[in-house]
Amino acid sequence: MKTPLGQYQQSSMWAHVKEVDGWECLRVVATRNDQIIGGFQILWRGTFLGRIGYVSKGPIADPETPGLIERLAVMMRNQAEKYKILALIVQPPDESLITAAILGRHNFIQSNPMNVIESTYLIDVNRDIGLQEENFSKKTRWRIRKAQKNGVLIREGDISDIPVFFNLMLATCKRQGAAPNPSSVDALRTLWKTFLQQGCVRLTLALCNDNIIAAKLYLLFGNRVTSLKRGWSGHQGNLFPNELLTYEGIQWSRHHEDYNQFDFAGINRGIAEALLAGRALSAKQKISRDIFHLQFGGVPKLLPPARIWIANSFVRFVYNHVVVRLRLLKLIESVISSRV
Repeated sequence: MKTPLGQYQQSSMWAHVKEVDGWECLRVVATRNDQIIGGFQILWRGTFLGRIGYVSKGPIADPETPGLIERLAVMMRNQAEKYKILALIVQPPDESLITAAILGRHNFIQSNPMNVIESTYLIDVNRDIGLQEENFSKKTRWRIRKAQKNGVLIREGDISDIPVFFNLMLATCKRQGAAPNPSSVDALRTLWKTFLQQGCVRLTLALCNDNIIAAKLYLLFGNRVTSLKRGWSGHQGNLFPNELLTYEGIQWSRHHEDYNQFDFAGINRGIAEALLAGRALSAKQKISRDIFHLQFGGVPKLLPPARIWIANSFVRFVYNHVVVRLRLLKLIESVISSRV
């Protein structure tokens, strides 16, 4: 089944990559007259609590009729029960019309315990490059020219560059206080090999005096170039390698007619909501690392919120009426305190 709703997270390639981190895969398809009209891929793994499942960018229905979506929701729940999955987190595709009401009828509660990305930042690479660059901030245009003038070069990487890229990614994660994902060189190498078989991956490196100081890894899927991972040594920032890498990625996407979107693969939801509502960013938001993305003149996009189905009805009731409401209360308090 070929559909614009399909994203790499529902591909067999992604399932193979996630195997390295202990995830197993379960695929289900819905057919009509021997034609595939929908389906989903559940990734699941064991925890000390039991099996946890995740449907990322699914289910996929073509067409997205209420009846077919209802059927797929029931199928997801039934498969979770069959395979003794205690909790199933679901996030529909980015362009999906799957409603909260439909999923809610099947006991999928809006909640995001896995911190699934619920907003992103996109650039339309079909736009005229002159108009596109006009949307870059003045500072960013200057930094790109400065990088080029100072001899920063961009080259494409291959599998031999994976260890270097992982170390750069690890350095970035340490500065941000995050765990690397993929979690090891072997996992990153698996991602590269798997997506390379279909021509769906690209690695670019920024060099100065033959030293690699920054890099980006892209996944190429459907009509989208996704800036999946990045790494920077933390040194020679005055050469602006990250700005030049991003600029090169946007340019490359523009010159390949298969793609019309450049995706930064996530932005803080609060920032996205503020921009879409025309509100000024808070002092804290203005120093967020997401500000780097905003310099390139894209548009924020809110993604379907994650939902969770819990097998045990009593635990589901407690989670919905206690855990979710406590989180909502904390969110309300944080919003109020930020405006006082």
